[in-house]
Amino acid sequence: MAAEIKHELLIEFGTKLRELREASGLSQSDLEGPPVAGFSIKTISAKERGVGSRAPEWDFVKVYVKRCQDRKDPRRKVPVQDYDLTTWERTRDLVEDALAEQTRAWRDSDSPAAGSARPGRRLGLPVGDCDPLLLEVHPAIQLPGTDPAAVLPAYVSRAHDTRLREIVDGMLNDGRSRLVTLVGGSSTGKTRAGWELVQYLERAQSGRWWLWHPYDPTPPQAALADLERVGRDTILWLNEAQHYLMPNNQRLAERVAAGLRSLLHDPDRAPVLILATIWPQYWDTLTTPPASGGPEPYEQARKLLTGRRVFVADTFIPAELATLDIPGVDPRLRYAVGRAEGGRITQYLAGAPELENRYRAALPAARAVIQAAMDARRLGHPLAIPHALLAQAAPGYLDDHDWDALDEDWLQQALAYASKPCKGARGPLTRIRTRPTAPTVGSGQPCFRLADYLEQLGRAERADSYPPPSLWEASAATITDPELLRHLGHEARWRGRYQRAISLYSLAADRGDADAWWLLVSMREDAGDPAGAENLARLAATGGIAAPLHRLASRRREAGDVAPARALTKQAAEFGSLDALVDLGQLAEKEHDHDSAARLYLRAADGGNDRALGNLALLRDYDGHHAEAVALAIQAADGGNPWALRDLALSRDYDGHHAEAVALAIQAAERGAGSALRHVGLAREEEEDYAGAEEAYRLANDHGEVHGLFCLAVLLEEVYQDTTGGEEVFRQAADRGSVDALTVLAERADQAGDTATADALIARAVELGYLDVLRELASARAEDNPYRAENLLRQAAHMGCKYSWFDLALKDAAGDLAGTEAVCLKAADRSVLNALEKLALLWERAGAHADADKLRRFGLVETRTTETSGPSSTWIAAPLDFASYGGPVAE
Repeated sequence: MAAEIKHELLIEFGTKLRELREASGLSQSDLEGPPVAGFSIKTISAKERGVGSRAPEWDFVKVYVKRCQDRKDPRRKVPVQDYDLTTWERTRDLVEDALAEQTRAWRDSDSPAAGSARPGRRLGLPVGDCDPLLLEVHPAIQLPGTDPAAVLPAYVSRAHDTRLREIVDGMLNDGRSRLVTLVGGSSTGKTRAGWELVQYLERAQSGRWWLWHPYDPTPPQAALADLERVGRDTILWLNEAQHYLMPNNQRLAERVAAGLRSLLHDPDRAPVLILATIWPQYWDTLTTPPASGGPEPYEQARKLLTGRRVFVADTFIPAELATLDIPGVDPRLRYAVGRAEGGRITQYLAGAPELENRYRAALPAARAVIQAAMDARRLGHPLAIPHALLAQAAPGYLDDHDWDALDEDWLQQALAYASKPCKGARGPLTRIRTRPTAPTVGSGQPCFRLADYLEQLGRAERADSYPPPSLWEASAATITDPELLRHLGHEARWRGRYQRAISLYSLAADRGDADAWWLLVSMREDAGDPAGAENLARLAATGGIAAPLHRLASRRREAGDVAPARALTKQAAEFGSLDALVDLGQLAEKEHDHDSAARLYLRAADGGNDRALGNLALLRDYDGHHAEAVALAIQAADGGNPWALRDLALSRDYDGHHAEAVALAIQAAERGAGSALRHVGLAREEEEDYAGAEEAYRLANDHGEVHGLFCLAVLLEEVYQDTTGGEEVFRQAADRGSVDALTVLAERADQAGDTATADALIARAVELGYLDVLRELASARAEDNPYRAENLLRQAAHMGCKYSWFDLALKDAAGDLAGTEAVCLKAADRSVLNALEKLALLWERAGAHADADKLRRFGLVETRTTETSGPSSTWIAAPLDFASYGGPVAE
């Protein structure tokens, strides 16, 4: 079928389906799923819109109606007869019979199309029935949260669109035919611009214009066969015009060009719009006159095209780019703005599907290299991926059969395949060529960059896949940056692979990374070896890294082990920890030894600790030296700790000096502690000084703290009982980007049944980066509307929220021990941080306390095979070995 067809009967039937779904309180996503093949949102949307030439299949209608009935929101009152399958089947059959009769009458008609040269039915289809994808408009990338049915992003007009509309306006004014040739490189937006021009014409004269796209059996043969039948009010769609004007058969090409010239000059068939697209090199070939006396193979084409070019630039100009990177613009366009090189927005968008095709069709070696790059990027590797990393990692992505079948030069072949460009955009992997004046990357070895779209695809599709050991080992062998090694250790640890994390943290610690040292200390303690953790912390301190010893002391203190904590804090201070000095000062304060506390704070401050001056300021204020306290707090704030002023402001407020507290909070806000005034407001509210709280919240808003407005709205509603004023302030806060206000308003709209407003507010919060709004709203609706709550969680999961996915998966597996175990393991592979704890709790409830304890201490085995899908103990790693960092821990 050459275009998307809609008949009134189909539209009416689709509307009936949609009305039943909406009456049942369901969204399209609520109806998705097996058993009917193709029962997806895309299919549901098409059927509800009346797309197609036949009535929907009865199997589809039956499942659609049954799911509406089975999944209906229990609060909705729908007459039971509305779900009657016999009635639906009879209605569907009547539509099918009427369409068949209409088709027979249409085919038997001999009436000539208006203005056509020969009798017969009109060529093409009404513009409103055409599908841009079937007209070869490139589909765009899909992002989490975008409508799968919206294959094209919202259109943004560019300079060439103005010229195109001027041409069409001229045609509509004088009634004469026009030829427009859009000339531009691959994937520059020519075809999309042509489609938007067609839409412009349809809006100007709705229902009048038809579009004909000749292509069968070949473009030039199809065009020539029926060119004489083209009548008025027809758009002749010649995408990639070189196929019509430059085929191998030169005589055929010239006959097509001559026929198009005749059509343009025939007043009896006007107006006709011939809309063509072509690449610049083909345009030059067709329109360049021959050398003097030489043959002219494309004379008819040159005369047809000359003077009828509209150039489509390769790149968006800065003014056009500026219109894309603002809220409300299609997220795919905004996504492309930050990633497309040199303003090549359309190439980026159109190249993505081809990139995906290239990846899907790759042979095993090329696919392995691409997947290794995908996993490296999703684990946090920088853009430049060294050749050595790919070479060492890729074999782990191949099974024995594929590995044994490789040629000797398999890697070169794989990289050559992956590096080939796609529709004007970079290929899956692109060699990074360092400029002579630029610093080298990857120790001077060749590096490759993964295409952004494939990176995104990999993050989505490979989320459940724990990378093979070869990737981790290749990373350890090729990466020298301690921060990156530590980050990769986090990625392993978040996935429950503690032994792999230890090996990466150890490499970072070897390079002097203090945080990596602490992570090794904390993991050793968590593995059940507190004495070994202390020894490891002291080992770090003797090497000049005292922070792990101090942090271990803090952990002991938080656990209530006061004496051991003090001893470790003293040791850390002796090894040079300034934070430990501050902690000792706080201990002295608690014991009312202010002189010792002041000396300790001064020692830490002299060493450059930014906490120390703030603590000293509070101490001096408590002792009555207010001016000195202010001077110290300002000194601390100017040194990078504006919270010292906030803390002093709260101290002054507690003592009743409210005006001074506000003045100090303003200074803190001006130095970067934006929440200082809000905290003063909260303190005033606790003391029931509501007027003072209101003043502080308004000042917070004046100083850029939008959450001050949110607190003011809560105050107005809960204290003053001013629901109208509170609602207005909530809206002001939402307009200024308060995700808390957006969440409150969304929850209220949802509770009131206004899901359209709720969804719009949710979309704004998500656009601001707050995906948790969906989980919060789901939690709020869990009791009174579990169907809505589940749908919200599914939206969040679709947008990439792994915790929402985990919540849903656990719900689906409830009561099934093996199923819940599988969900927890998959969640661990997805780096859901609480997955192992959920699994441990599950085992404890089942009586497997020893296994639960080992799981918490040692984590998971690195690779689970089908052989280890049995008893839970087979998934638990062996006791951890810290190697040179203390050796193994006891089981």
